[in-house]
Amino acid sequence: MLNALPSKTDARRMVRAARRAMDEPSRRQHAEKLRDQVLRLLADYRPEARVAAYLSSGDEPNTAPLLEALHAAGRQPLVPVCGPDYSLSWTDWYPGVPLERSTLAPVDEPVGPRHQLEVFADVDLLIVPALGIDHAGFRLGQGGGYYDRFLPSLAGRTTRQHRTQVAALIYDTELLTVASFPVDAHDMPVDMAITPGGVQDFRP
Repeated sequence: MLNALPSKTDARRMVRAARRAMDEPSRRQHAEKLRDQVLRLLADYRPEARVAAYLSSGDEPNTAPLLEALHAAGRQPLVPVCGPDYSLSWTDWYPGVPLERSTLAPVDEPVGPRHQLEVFADVDLLIVPALGIDHAGFRLGQGGGYYDRFLPSLAGRTTRQHRTQVAALIYDTELLTVASFPVDAHDMPVDMAITPGGVQDFRP
């Protein structure tokens, strides 16, 4: 558990330093455990439910094993594509999909048709990146603002018949105490934090 930190900037710096210090065998082991936790969670979801996740980059927890497992399980994973004004669209991921470097963010993105928010009518779980999650479910992001804009739009299309649940993928040490970082008025809590050690459910 990380100690209380005075600002988002300091919290991000500390988490990023810890991630950089992790050795490669530990990264691989954590990636496999994160994959297994997601698959166990999905056992309770409808078989046809799709999952949206993301292509990891840099020192983020490696999502390649997870994406491969989702595809193999028929979950038809979607991943985000950065757009103008910090918007996100979504595209299909599959093994060997061609990638190109984003012109808007330091990430690789699949080449293919772009889907808009309406595609989430078939998505039951959205897995988002984070540097930390506090015990109220609030997310410490990378600071780019893409998900800060997307998540309210996603919440706005929730119906009685369908709601996409949002889970953040982090390491166990990145599950933070409340007040570990400032929470802004526009911040939205996630439903769950998925770590190599388990799933922390914040839903009432």
